[in-house]
Amino acid sequence: MPPHSTQEQGVTGSSDASSDLTRGKPPDWLDATVERAKKKYQVQRALEKRSVQAEAMKRKLGNQFCRELFAWFENVEVRFNNRFGSQVLAVSVVGSDGSRNAQILARPMRAQEGTASLSYVENTASLGLNVGFDGGAETAQTIKLVLSAQGAILAEIGAKHYTPEQLGQKIIDDLLA
Repeated sequence: MPPHSTQEQGVTGSSDASSDLTRGKPPDWLDATVERAKKKYQVQRALEKRSVQAEAMKRKLGNQFCRELFAWFENVEVRFNNRFGSQVLAVSVVGSDGSRNAQILARPMRAQEGTASLSYVENTASLGLNVGFDGGAETAQTIKLVLSAQGAILAEIGAKHYTPEQLGQKIIDDLLA
């Protein structure tokens, strides 16, 4: 059989430009395109990476914030009732770290009752809060969890920011107002 013809060499031979890629020699246009893309998207990719890291940190700190807040409610219930002299606050926390709910009942007088229900689901950046008085309609709001400049997670309601203890104090103050 005769050797490959010149026409066949164009298809199967090593003179084809694509064979440069298989030998590890990318053409100049590929190097230039890769460099342009790296430069063009470098800042955006770095920002995206930081954003993903910040969201992961926020979720981790959000879980910690809710653990601290719900533990604070349980501790303050006993201390408040002992100091008040009767059962005014009742706190019930249910669920695991990943999905927790807290029910807070404030009854300073028999004819006056306020309830707050807080809910947190892992990997979210917010708390759900429902507040009602004397069996009336409840108001619902979402409390955003935000990362402060110092790296701490805070609850954000409007333009105000709260630590777990401060948020707990605000909720109880609102129930007893």
